[in-house]
Amino acid sequence: MAAVSGNPAVALRDRAREAMLASGGRGFVRFLPPGGALLATDALCRASGAQAEAIVRALREAGFACEQAGALLLLTPQDALLTAAPETEMTVAWAGEAYAAQALALRWQERPPLPLTPAGRQLILETLRLIWQPRSHVYRGIDALRGRAAVMLRGGDASGLHEAGAYLGAVL
Repeated sequence: MAAVSGNPAVALRDRAREAMLASGGRGFVRFLPPGGALLATDALCRASGAQAEAIVRALREAGFACEQAGALLLLTPQDALLTAAPETEMTVAWAGEAYAAQALALRWQERPPLPLTPAGRQLILETLRLIWQPRSHVYRGIDALRGRAAVMLRGGDASGLHEAGAYLGAVL
C-alpha cells in the first residue's frame, strides 16, 4: 500500500523493523487488522533461543510491548511513543474532499493531552492503523474513528483524542 511521506504510522513500523534488524533478527513487520496490537513480526520463528531474546529486548528498548501469539510477535507501541504525536498546524479546506477528516483532526487536537486510558490508547492505535493506508481509505475510515470517540466521550473519557487528532492531521 502507498504510504504518505512523513507518515507517523510508517515511522513506527520502521522503528520496530530497525530494532529487529539491529538485534540480528530477520522477517517482516506488518500492520495488523483492527483491534489489539498494531504490528506483528515473524522474526522469532527465524531465530534461535538467545537471538529471540535479543530481538524481544531490542523491541522493548525501542518502545514496544511484545506479546507472542503462535509464530508471531505482536508489537504495541508503549504510551511514550503514542503520546509523542507530531504537533501540526492545520486549517480546514472546506471545499476539499478532506474537510471532514481535517475538521475532526482539528477539533481533537484542540483538546488537552490527558493520561491514556485503555480506550484512549486503542483510539490512537486505530488512528495509526488507519493512516498508514492511502488517503481514500483514511477518508472512508473517519466515521469509525468518530464513532469510537463518541462512545468514549459519552462515558466521560477524552484521553487519546489530542494525540489521535495530531496523527490524523499529520497525514491530511
